[in-house]
Amino acid sequence: MKKLLFRKSYRLVLIVVVIIYYYWPIKYVILSVCLAFIFALSLDIIRLVSPKANEVVRRIFKPFARFMRFIAKKEELKDLSGTTYTLMGCTIIVIFFPKHIGIPAILFNVFGDMVATVIGKSIGRIKIFHDKTLEGSIACFIAMLFVVIWAQWKLQLPFLIGLSGALTGTFIELFSLKINDNLSIPILSGVVMWFLY
Repeated sequence: MKKLLFRKSYRLVLIVVVIIYYYWPIKYVILSVCLAFIFALSLDIIRLVSPKANEVVRRIFKPFARFMRFIAKKEELKDLSGTTYTLMGCTIIVIFFPKHIGIPAILFNVFGDMVATVIGKSIGRIKIFHDKTLEGSIACFIAMLFVVIWAQWKLQLPFLIGLSGALTGTFIELFSLKINDNLSIPILSGVVMWFLY
């Protein structure tokens, strides 16, 4: 459970992306997020392609590398990391989506999946799909609903459009599409909101 809490709370780093997305000119947001994505992707490619080069990188970024290895899922050891998928999603969002759609889409990923997993694993009892629980899905939706309320207040996002995004994000989190949820939750919920706007 400790590893799970570390892994999910690590997503709160994305709030930095939200803050710069909200306050900075869009060209600087795109530049900074793209550079972060390229850096994360480069580290993953080195890690997956060249064990020797990976050892050098691990020595340079030793504390960070140890932390990332600690929180990584088993499948991430042979695939791109959750961080890379997350930054890929953020890059797509800041390039193509307007702020009032993109910011809540990113926050759905930050809070929805985090709350769903923590509540589902700790107090979830009613299984509804594979290892996903009703309690976790309800918690996910409530967390996303708070994001919608905030986005309506701060970004003038119409409530029903935000609600449609929250429902989409909740269903994606529940049914775990084959696409990594760090990518699918923000992108697909954002697409739905943008389509309905």
